Amino acid sequence: MQPQRSLRVLVADDDPTQLRMAARLLRELGHSGALANNGQIALGMLDRLPFDLLLLDLSMPGHDGMATLAGLRERQALGHAPIPVILLSSKDLTADWSCYRDAGAGGFLVKPLDLKALDAALQRL
Repeated sequence: MQPQRSLRVLVADDDPTQLRMAARLLRELGHSGALANNGQIALGMLDRLPFDLLLLDLSMPGHDGMATLAGLRERQALGHAPIPVILLSSKDLTADWSCYRDAGAGGFLVKPLDLKALDAALQRL
């Protein structure tokens, strides 16, 4: 599959297997990026490097997805450019979606990641 344009994606997940899978799927789709094993590291990387998108695990120890979304909002209030966020979760977030959307998420994917679902989510950007 050839993307309309190559995206630089930051993936934040505390599970090393999920990080490797995300990196492999993104490469297969023609995208590049970087990996962070928690939300605090992801926010630091966003301060230093440009990314087109953040794939963000909702349930991480310490600085979880919601704390990371709050950090992104703080960055935006300070003048940083907004970045689209797709939440990653092992459960379907449809029932609670308004809460996550209000926090700044633009979509979600259920783990384990699937090539077609990831491609469809990226195409919607």
